[in-house]
Amino acid sequence: MKILLITIGSRGDIEPFIALGAGLKAQGHQVYVCTHERFQSIVAKHGLSYQYLSNDLFKLMEGGSVESLGSLFKGIKTAIRLMKLAKPINEQLMLDSIKAGIQSTPELVIYHPKCIVAPSIAEKFNVPAVMALLQPMLVKTSDFPLIGLPNISGITNRLSYRLASLGFKPYLKQLNLLRQSLLNLPKLSDKAGVLSMDTGESIPALHGFSQYIVARPLDWPPNAAITGYWFLQKQNDFSPDKAITDFIADGKPPIYIGFGSMSGKDPAKTARLVIDAVVKANVRAIIATGWGGLKLEDVPNKVLITDNVPHDWLFPQVAAVVHHGGAGTTAAGLKAGKPTLICPFFADQPFWGEKVTALGLGPNPIKQKHLTVDNLAEAIQQMVSDKHMKQRALQIAEQLTQEDGIDNAIIWLKNHGLLR
Repeated sequence: MKILLITIGSRGDIEPFIALGAGLKAQGHQVYVCTHERFQSIVAKHGLSYQYLSNDLFKLMEGGSVESLGSLFKGIKTAIRLMKLAKPINEQLMLDSIKAGIQSTPELVIYHPKCIVAPSIAEKFNVPAVMALLQPMLVKTSDFPLIGLPNISGITNRLSYRLASLGFKPYLKQLNLLRQSLLNLPKLSDKAGVLSMDTGESIPALHGFSQYIVARPLDWPPNAAITGYWFLQKQNDFSPDKAITDFIADGKPPIYIGFGSMSGKDPAKTARLVIDAVVKANVRAIIATGWGGLKLEDVPNKVLITDNVPHDWLFPQVAAVVHHGGAGTTAAGLKAGKPTLICPFFADQPFWGEKVTALGLGPNPIKQKHLTVDNLAEAIQQMVSDKHMKQRALQIAEQLTQEDGIDNAIIWLKNHGLLR
């Protein structure tokens, strides 16, 4: 079959789709991956056909604006501003996605929830659409609310998912214009929604995370599944700098600290805070600057600064991990069996922080706006000294090792008549 995967976002949103695509390719399918141009080389490295998406989204992600989303009142104001800025970017992403669909003529479309035009592409070719989620964010349940909202009660939790449609409606006008002009489809009916086709038919939801981290809610519909994480196979061609291998070998295992594509409004201040906390905790640390570009000066010899090092290579060699709580980085740390501290900014990051703590895999999460030298140092010391926490991390890692998320996803797709 010809399968089109469309994914939008940071590296953590991209790699699981590439991993799933590689698994599908191994089954003999022709796989196209439509994603941002900056990830084209990763797609090609895994033998998949690349389809273009603009890189413009990263102008928002790396601008520091998202930091304000962590507070309610500032967050509302920031969210409104970001929606205005994001609108032309999302419209271009829809256009790019449609072009990818027309070029690939897919028999199955599997897409990230940010790609709201994907069901229309599937409708154009009269083929199934499957939403692939890396966090439980759209299928309503009484177990927990829509991500970003407080857990009050089962009833309010289920009702909260109605808000998901609010992110869909601002783009309906442009979506309908593209449906008519490029796909020769009529305007969407009232039956169309975030998880429903224009006919009202429910869209299957495939969740690429582990049941050991988030148990499948009993009130989910049959076409919503949790398969396990979609991990990329470790690449043997990575050759680390001698500086990092020497640093790792020269003492006790360091901790890892990195905030991915986010560094907040003041990267220099964040960097200084992190270094001072490492010194106070009396540990060695590898600090990843990432795309956020943390500014690091006057670095002590117990700290090594690096840019981007593959997590599957680095994490097994560290004592613990500290990060922003993106789904991909969280999964990599847990797979490596390391105690985890999550310092969230917004979106699903607080959710993963709460899950990690509830499972005994790390200290209480520390929101970025509440991060201090003292509380970061205290959390680091807890991770490197708490034997029970270390043991729990190893236990979860063993369970994740036994869970083949990609194989489970492919079997599920076959069993539901979506893959042949």
